Amino acid sequence: MRLPPMQWPQGAKIAVSFFVAFETFEKSSQYRGSEDGKPDYASLAYGEYGGKAGIWRILDVFSRTGVKGTIDTNGRVAEIFPDAVKELHAAGHEIVGHGWVNDLPLTALEEAQERELIRRTLDALAAVTGSRPIGWVSPGHRINERTLEHFVDEGILWTGDLPGPDIPQHRVIRGKPLVIMPRLDYANDLSLLFVPKNPARAYFESFKAAFDCLYAEGGAGTPKLIDALVHAHIGGRPNIIGVFEQCIRYAQSFEDVWFCTKGEIARYYLDHYVKEPIG
Repeated sequence: MRLPPMQWPQGAKIAVSFFVAFETFEKSSQYRGSEDGKPDYASLAYGEYGGKAGIWRILDVFSRTGVKGTIDTNGRVAEIFPDAVKELHAAGHEIVGHGWVNDLPLTALEEAQERELIRRTLDALAAVTGSRPIGWVSPGHRINERTLEHFVDEGILWTGDLPGPDIPQHRVIRGKPLVIMPRLDYANDLSLLFVPKNPARAYFESFKAAFDCLYAEGGAGTPKLIDALVHAHIGGRPNIIGVFEQCIRYAQSFEDVWFCTKGEIARYYLDHYVKEPIG
């Protein structure tokens, strides 16, 4: 069965969302794992680059291009780098829950601990921005059978944890719709550049190939969405940030493109494609 047809605002042929993982770590970052559960201070220092330098470089890119991003943010980041979180929110970027620290997956917790961590993360971000997030992306996209229930209980409208087709979908959880923003990974600095050590141009080439295909499909009457992800401590470095901006500029060279946050997509989807009542 083919995907159901969708339409974007103003007849856009494609929805484009640029998003950032703004992370901190308790014992080790993606640089290398800790040994015997002990903190790896070199690995932690690698992760700290995001709050000290990378996120500011990314903010400058968004400012130059006029694009509003979606920022997956650990709760602990709000305590360590509150000025950055405040500036991101003040500039109109969407702040999204992303766990407390990035090396503590939800699947490592008991149910009550998981529920409390989700609430604690959202509360910490709200304390800095004055606005509670409506979206969530879990560390490592690791969730279990009860996680989605915790999301709707805490007022989350969308999650980016599950792979899926190139359009939003939804699940009904406890009688409420939860929008599933598909995890796409067409342009992801971690999977394209950090782990396989490809040259930076591979990031743009992968984004361009996916964009061109999806834009053509939109022109043929079946609009889709695409995103591009950078981690502040990886893609915010000077050897990668240029290709992230190149992706934005490339998409901006086309007509009929909807540049949006994930939250804007989720609200549009709920308003136009979810019938009430649910259940």
